[in-house]
Amino acid sequence: MVEFPTYMYSGTFTKKIMNNKNDVLTRLYNANSNSEKFTILEGVMGDAGFDAVLYSFYPKLSQLAKSLQPVFQFSKGYEALIKNYQKEDFSDDDFIIRLLKEGATEPIDWWFQAKKIKINDQEKKVNHIARNQFGVTKGICLPTLTNDLGIAGVSLISFKAEDEHRQLDAKDLDRLHHCARMYHNHIMMNQNEQSQFILPILDLLTPKKKLVIKHLISGKPMKSIEGVTERYAEKLLLELRKGFGNISKNELIYLLGLINISEYL
Repeated sequence: MVEFPTYMYSGTFTKKIMNNKNDVLTRLYNANSNSEKFTILEGVMGDAGFDAVLYSFYPKLSQLAKSLQPVFQFSKGYEALIKNYQKEDFSDDDFIIRLLKEGATEPIDWWFQAKKIKINDQEKKVNHIARNQFGVTKGICLPTLTNDLGIAGVSLISFKAEDEHRQLDAKDLDRLHHCARMYHNHIMMNQNEQSQFILPILDLLTPKKKLVIKHLISGKPMKSIEGVTERYAEKLLLELRKGFGNISKNELIYLLGLINISEYL
């Protein structure tokens, strides 16, 4: 279990929304768009004293593609940092992403955990920029997915001075984590909302590679692809496998199936 600083367990916050988890769930279901749902998430985390919220679902195929960065949903107050993060392509040097890939499921206090584990110089650089260039004084990642489908999580960010941070106890943190999971589950259940995280994968594919994938997941032989010879189809399949980390054909089929790729082709 991830260790937390002792000050996080010395108080409670006023639970306006958190006292009734069913209220949050109902509001999420009744929201008409993902932006409305994200606003609900921001409100919950704002009541806990945080200034910004960040959510990302990073599919396994996107991770393997190397050229694809995580897709983020974020509060407007976090926009400058995210733009810099994406411009510098920091995802490979983000120790939080590394911990999620390694299977972390417990909340991760950014700065506290960075002192407890070994992080490399590039990871230290990313942390330094977040703290000193963009003023992040506190960050907590609440993991919501760590499996073959990919990784996902909700991060809570504060720009307040250290002595102004609202204190949390273990039950508070559990409630926040529960709401993070509820939000994530809504993303996973709705194809339109999930598509923003899947479509970047499709942007890597040519029309003929999409045809190959359609046949691959349908179980049809490569020779039956109209307008593509079997030899060329096998060549495209090899390129697909290499493009996703030189994985096997069976692993490619498995990962494509996990994200229901046929729904997007």
